[in-house]
Amino acid sequence: MESLTRYPDGFPLFVPERLRWFFGNSNPVGQVGFTCMLYFRGGHLPEVQARVCECVREYLALIGERARIWHMPASRRMVTTKRCGPPVIDVEQFDVPRKKWSVAAHCLVTSNRMLKEASSIPPDCKLAVMCKLREVGAWYSGERARPDMPSHIPLERQNSSFFASFPPSVFPGHAPHLAFAALVRTWCDRLAPVNGAAGWGVTHVADPYGFLDNKDGIAPWLLRYPGLGLPENLLGEDLFTERIAAVNWLTMINAELAERVGGPERLKALGEAFPLTAYPGGYMIQAGPTPELGDREAGDIPRHYGVVHELLRPLHLPLDCMDLVRHVLPEDAGPDYVEKCLPSPAENSQRVRDFHEQWLRRFDPPAP
Repeated sequence: MESLTRYPDGFPLFVPERLRWFFGNSNPVGQVGFTCMLYFRGGHLPEVQARVCECVREYLALIGERARIWHMPASRRMVTTKRCGPPVIDVEQFDVPRKKWSVAAHCLVTSNRMLKEASSIPPDCKLAVMCKLREVGAWYSGERARPDMPSHIPLERQNSSFFASFPPSVFPGHAPHLAFAALVRTWCDRLAPVNGAAGWGVTHVADPYGFLDNKDGIAPWLLRYPGLGLPENLLGEDLFTERIAAVNWLTMINAELAERVGGPERLKALGEAFPLTAYPGGYMIQAGPTPELGDREAGDIPRHYGVVHELLRPLHLPLDCMDLVRHVLPEDAGPDYVEKCLPSPAENSQRVRDFHEQWLRRFDPPAP
């Protein structure tokens, strides 16, 4: 409960001080709070879209007046609640992008106070939903194709995504994590995710191009706080038809993925410290009694998370498909290093690979 007591409203992430000369960014690059990321199938089906609408309405009811900027599936652009009223969603709105032959329908809600903040300030509340409407090629096909990753994904197996974030304080009572877990279970019952994760996580700016500029500033914090979940769609939903993105306090995997690590009996064998909840077609694994951030600098490693991480290790992405960070500067880099760093030389590529290897070992005990 320590992190919940210490950060009831979450906290902002800034570029680490030693890297600020490189990024030139004094704004937060991420906002830490409760996050839920679900990858689910059937986003092109009206019955699934209806369940998505239920989840969206539930989120809007929870954050109330914090829903200040929004874009619904039928919207032409982002608008403010102050000017256009509160967001409303229904299944009929999905017909608009479908008739335009759009690849996907999108829904976005943020707590930013002004439109211009959406590209520069991470909100403390954000909803980002993508329902895949048409079959598209996997982004890693072609030269990045690999035998253990599908190069063609039929529409019925292509992932849509549902991301929601909020500060713990939006949940009433003295145990916000329990209300949060109950909400995630409800969403899993509706969307039957292929996989997903929920707990402490990072929300980035609403503008995807702004996020690309910020991702390298977020990445070091993912190493320091091992219990910190990834920002939404950090790697792309196509990668997670056969794999998982990460583990968190709550980790969701469908029955197909569960069988690859020993099935439900192996999940149950984790013991009483890892409550297992079934949802239609899958399982939610809880790692310990409360969400934990951990702090490797303080030697604080969330041990329950590490157990789940190790069990699900076969489901993680291949190392060369990871893209958490684009540039990793050496410890002794100074302002004169910029010219050598861009474009990325081979030495930077090795540091990027080393970074991802460290991230996969973030739950290992600290070196003596």
